[in-house]
Amino acid sequence: MRRLPVLLLFVVALALGGLPAVNLQAQGEQRCFRETGQCISGAIRRYWEQNGALAVFGFPISPLRLETVENWTGPVQWFERDRLEDHSAEGQGVLAGRLGVEYLARQGRPWQFRPAGAPLPGCRLFPETGYYLCGGFRAHWERNGGLERFGFPITDEITEVIEGRALAVQYFERRRMEYHPENRPPFDILLGLLGRELLLGAPPIAPTPAPPTPTPVPPTPVVPQILLDEPAEGATVSSPVRLSGRTTRPPADERLFFRFTEPNGAELARGSFPVREQRFSQQVAYIAPVGNTVIIELSDVDPRSGVVIASTRRSVRYAPTTAQQITIEQPASGSTVGTRVQVRGRAAIFPSEGDLYITVFDTRGVVVYTLIATVRGIPGQAVDFVIDFDLPDQGGRLVTIEVADVNARGDVLARASVNVFAGTAYPAPRASAGSAP
Repeated sequence: MRRLPVLLLFVVALALGGLPAVNLQAQGEQRCFRETGQCISGAIRRYWEQNGALAVFGFPISPLRLETVENWTGPVQWFERDRLEDHSAEGQGVLAGRLGVEYLARQGRPWQFRPAGAPLPGCRLFPETGYYLCGGFRAHWERNGGLERFGFPITDEITEVIEGRALAVQYFERRRMEYHPENRPPFDILLGLLGRELLLGAPPIAPTPAPPTPTPVPPTPVVPQILLDEPAEGATVSSPVRLSGRTTRPPADERLFFRFTEPNGAELARGSFPVREQRFSQQVAYIAPVGNTVIIELSDVDPRSGVVIASTRRSVRYAPTTAQQITIEQPASGSTVGTRVQVRGRAAIFPSEGDLYITVFDTRGVVVYTLIATVRGIPGQAVDFVIDFDLPDQGGRLVTIEVADVNARGDVLARASVNVFAGTAYPAPRASAGSAP
């Protein structure tokens, strides 16, 4: 949960009537928060607590007060991520504000309805606004309240700089979803702090008078322009996988962006690769899924606006590779090594996760050392590896060094091992025949 910094709390207190940032105690039905010095009660509090609380709305950043919103005047209270409006007098209860629409309008980016485009595999099209909802954003929308909590999508998935970071986001009538790849699911998708940005941000931009004869031009719908030949829909693949195909025109940045996910939106890989003469063929390594299904998404993205110009999506079945082979070239079997060990060898293909597991066992099978070593190379091609590590002194005893390629879900794709004498004290050599006792 992102919290307001101390300086910002002070600004909030001044802006909302000079409330001191002190520890407040709950009085009656009030629930108060030291983080912002504000309290909630009544219908607003019940709605806040029953519909997700801090994770959905954030802390309150204003007292309950009268405001006029879209020709309605009534009690409202602002939160970090939302504005809650009490329409109980009209028999509608508490409603969430349309902050996504207000935020875009304040930035001079008013959205508009557009004609529905062609269907996109794996995406949901909303003819009410003409926009698509795909991948992890779609999963989050459908599992966390849908239309009632978020409203209709009013942008495509785009890239915006938020708090100094470029993030994939999508705006809805009431919300902004943000993709945070540094977080593990389900916390990789967070809701934007639109309440804080609208209440404490710059004053609204004055509306521009409409021209006498407006002629709005709707945006061009997103249409499939990326033709993925390999892998086929439903094909069984391993990691890495070859993506090959063509585009009907050169991509905007002469690149295509890829994203591999599980059906629940958990990300397995993301990146980009070049497209030359409207054709592409690229090996991509990705983290093995928990299950057996991988969703591949390719997108053509405008580098200036972050708008998705074209995209395609494919579902494939994952299976561990059987083509991997590992060879250990050094140290040789039966040789002696010290406490500083160097292992050299070769893998037939780039490791599935980009790393190899090193495990050292003693003669009883007890693990005496483990290491995960990153390997440099190109997905799909053979790779040489050199791994140095410090082994606890084994006193010249026999040990087994094993090198393995293990994917994220624990499948052992290949392994090789060698037996050596390790440590600083090796067995004394036997006396040769005829030597003095």
